[in-house]
Amino acid sequence: MRRALALRGALSAACLLLALPAIAQGYRLELAPGAQEETVVSWARERCEEWDLPDAPLRAFRDDKGEVVAFASHYRSRPLIGRDLTSIRKSCAVSFQAKNSADPSQFSDKSWIAATWTDDGRHVQALIHAEYHADKHPGACRFKEAMSCWYNVVTAAQSDDGGRSFRTSEPRPLVAAPPYKQDVGQGRHRGFFNPSNIVQKDGAWYALIATTGGEGQKNGVCLFRSTDIKDATAWRAFDGQDFTIPAVDPYRDDVSQARPCQPLRYLPTTVGSVTRHEASGQWLAIFHLGPDPGQGIVGGRVAYSWSKDLLTWSPLQTLVTHPTMWSKDCSDRDRYAYGAVADPASPSRNFETTGDQPFLFMTKMRVADCKIGPQRDLVRIKIRIVKDTP
Repeated sequence: MRRALALRGALSAACLLLALPAIAQGYRLELAPGAQEETVVSWARERCEEWDLPDAPLRAFRDDKGEVVAFASHYRSRPLIGRDLTSIRKSCAVSFQAKNSADPSQFSDKSWIAATWTDDGRHVQALIHAEYHADKHPGACRFKEAMSCWYNVVTAAQSDDGGRSFRTSEPRPLVAAPPYKQDVGQGRHRGFFNPSNIVQKDGAWYALIATTGGEGQKNGVCLFRSTDIKDATAWRAFDGQDFTIPAVDPYRDDVSQARPCQPLRYLPTTVGSVTRHEASGQWLAIFHLGPDPGQGIVGGRVAYSWSKDLLTWSPLQTLVTHPTMWSKDCSDRDRYAYGAVADPASPSRNFETTGDQPFLFMTKMRVADCKIGPQRDLVRIKIRIVKDTP
């Protein structure tokens, strides 16, 4: 929860225009007629410990046994497993957990499985959202407040057993990182955060990763590409013209070689999911956003954007308004976050595509005394993609 709270304020629309092909349009999202919210995983009934909860957008794939394996990860990552995406249930076995290391160069304080991709259902590649909380390690931060001491990178991990367990190389390979160490710029949260799911396009793999900027890097959302999904060092960020920017390890590499990535216009904050609509061939990005007084949105909303090429995106449109984790209304009973679109009928092993009636998966958070605690469920509601009348 803290990760999304921090990013909402920092990732503004201060992004630059890109001279690229026309933005996709012609389709809209809406709730399916008669759609009702359904609980997929209940915290009250299925939790393995108090803080076993959905703290990231849903990621899913079909394994080599024909089962669906999914994650809606907390820092102690446990899989959701079922015969299909409609019947996934919590396993209490831990698939991945960082070391709570006080050494920031290990990139192993707290970590979340943020994205997965597999071509055979057995060998799985993952992007890891890795947090370093210097306030929890004596002498590591000049401040006491958690947000002022938070440093973030994106690393990688692999599984050879269909996602039941993940391993990572040492030192942990970096996919995205700021060009400075964790003690630089303290006083705000810094780094690269919350990768989207991984999608494949024209023989390469892509993910959208948010950054809070600083030290020459503009804040926003950058597009990353890999031409070899099994090599964690093959990821490159878009520089405004091409995918040329490798991650630089600030603890081991020459940071003078680091270059900023180019944020994409209209993408204001972390991307919950990106999927390709089968009928139109267009890419759909989903966001959970906070209140917007300028639009009369009090509690928050789920918004979306379209693209033909993953680089140029349409202005945001609203799918639904409801209280999100950034709502300030203490009368809220529930708030929502971490929206992701997935279609149980997708022919993609990694649920990269959707038909006209996918589901919006979300984390539903109970509110008590104006605070959000561990009681959170994974829920879903059916939406539909409709072609606008000319």
